[in-house]
Amino acid sequence: MYSKQYVFSYLLVIVLIVACVPSTSTDSLTNITTDTPPNSTSQSPGDITPEIEGDLNSSTLQANNNLSTTQFSPRPLQELPDNHIGVHTEGFDRYSEATEDVMANGFKRLRIQSLTLFGEDEGFGVKTFLLDSIPPEVDEVINNYINNGVMISLDLWLGTGYPINFTEYDTTYKSEEEIDAYLKYVELIVRHFKDRISSYEILNEPGYISTETYANLIKKTVPVIQEIDPEATIIIGSTPGSWENGFPGYGQYQRFELSVDILNNLLESGVVNMVDAISWHPFYDNIPSDPSYQNYPQTVQAIKDLATSQGFSGEYFADEILWRTVAEEGFTCGPPLSHMIAAKYYTRAITEHRGLGLNVTINIFFQSPFLAPIHNTNDILAGAEPTDMALSLLTDEVANIRYYAFNLPNGDKLVALWTNDEAVEDDPGLSTTLTFPQSSVEKATGIDVFSGLEQELIIENENGDLVIPDLLVKDYPIFIRFEGMSNP
Repeated sequence: MYSKQYVFSYLLVIVLIVACVPSTSTDSLTNITTDTPPNSTSQSPGDITPEIEGDLNSSTLQANNNLSTTQFSPRPLQELPDNHIGVHTEGFDRYSEATEDVMANGFKRLRIQSLTLFGEDEGFGVKTFLLDSIPPEVDEVINNYINNGVMISLDLWLGTGYPINFTEYDTTYKSEEEIDAYLKYVELIVRHFKDRISSYEILNEPGYISTETYANLIKKTVPVIQEIDPEATIIIGSTPGSWENGFPGYGQYQRFELSVDILNNLLESGVVNMVDAISWHPFYDNIPSDPSYQNYPQTVQAIKDLATSQGFSGEYFADEILWRTVAEEGFTCGPPLSHMIAAKYYTRAITEHRGLGLNVTINIFFQSPFLAPIHNTNDILAGAEPTDMALSLLTDEVANIRYYAFNLPNGDKLVALWTNDEAVEDDPGLSTTLTFPQSSVEKATGIDVFSGLEQELIIENENGDLVIPDLLVKDYPIFIRFEGMSNP
């Protein structure tokens, strides 16, 4: 069982267990919007001017702690164990440009939506072309990632360059001609990238076809992949969501919500025991007051419970997570944020997904001018595996605190915690006392991923309990690394 804790507290609070949230279901995937709303536009990183506000140099991790601080130093990517954290990219122009950002910021995973160029065509769409061979420049970029320790997941869908000239979303996968063409394409790609690309996803956001049609395609595609590359991970789902106007808190902007009913239908379609992983796209500009944001751990647990009941025992992927930092004419997505606030939400989302035992990819296209806090988070979570840990919190005021615990490869323990409400540019932190029942530790070190500083924390022992007083919990993850920890 993974650690899933989130606390509203002003008194001593014991660990909460997340309850499952019942989900509704529908009979079809038809007429579900894709994860990028109409009339939204993209902007190249070169066009974005970083506007980093707030105090990045605050060294206060614990009130009344005068011990010295040191600079946290992330390791080279090649030295990191897998952190299950990656970058989502749309097409060749994006994943080739992202090479430096991926490798310099501790991302061990890369999700590629399309081998071909990503571009806008009649609003929003991926340009397709007749693909009967892999361009050498694609191989060069792919090999560069792999040689530097990055694991690649590739979507197998129309946008990747279909071998017959069907237009995007016009293909229904109902005719034998369309299915055979798709399978030939799958064979071409998997054979070419065998033992290089580690996982393949069957279609991207298949909200334009029915669950029955998608399940049938999965049944026909899985044997093709397994015969050529039996070690490859096969992912299904890539579940989209819908956008709506007028949701409380979003003002003039739209609100995105994951279509859990679509995913549930897929889980019950009889194919999950054929594949290795299930994926969905959870967050696009979602604000913390949104119930889908606050209740996300329950949503994940309900998905896992249903999948397990259907015979699934594999991995889960949460992909394409995005908070935009630009606002331009015609912008209709969720409310744009500063790079500082977006970075806080990204570090929360990364930490939460790892705490829930999921692989996670984020979209850094708008965030690339300010990735340092994410880099630090990626490094800290390298090799970390979620675990349960008994913990209680005492705060001076009502607080919505979320926290997760991890085991590290060297035997150390790790705890991450943050206040889970709307982030602000400068958060002084909430004084919190942490108590770990019947526990002891040789050393506890706090790490602030935004200031990039770490500091040994003052610890106490009260009747056999480990106590950390006056920790300043902020609106982004503060990590505590425990060396030589002994607990029940």
